[in-house]
Amino acid sequence: MRFIPTALHGVVDYAVGMLLTALPLYLGWSGMPRVALVALGIFVIAYSALTDYELGVIRFLRVRFHLFLDALVGAALLAIAATADLPQPYSALLVAIGVVALVLVATTKVRAIGSHSEADQI
Repeated sequence: MRFIPTALHGVVDYAVGMLLTALPLYLGWSGMPRVALVALGIFVIAYSALTDYELGVIRFLRVRFHLFLDALVGAALLAIAATADLPQPYSALLVAIGVVALVLVATTKVRAIGSHSEADQI
């Protein structure tokens, strides 16, 4: 059942993108975890800005494709948590963010108010 509005999903997208970008810098991580999380954070912000939903800057990507990218990011976070040598609370945080990403993929509405896909349905 899809009940999360795309506007709320957009707020979460930008917050997660900023968190993923800032967390390894703030904690002084180095190596693969730092590079991977900063890259994922920037990627989340970039494709969120390009999504055809209320918070999209250039409304190009369909919400369904955005959700597919979210699923990939969630899976990547779970993989990083499993393979990177991180302290337990931070590994658990990455697992939690990855799981939330996957839950949002399953529960977010696929059409935004005022989106191109909504106009196609009229």
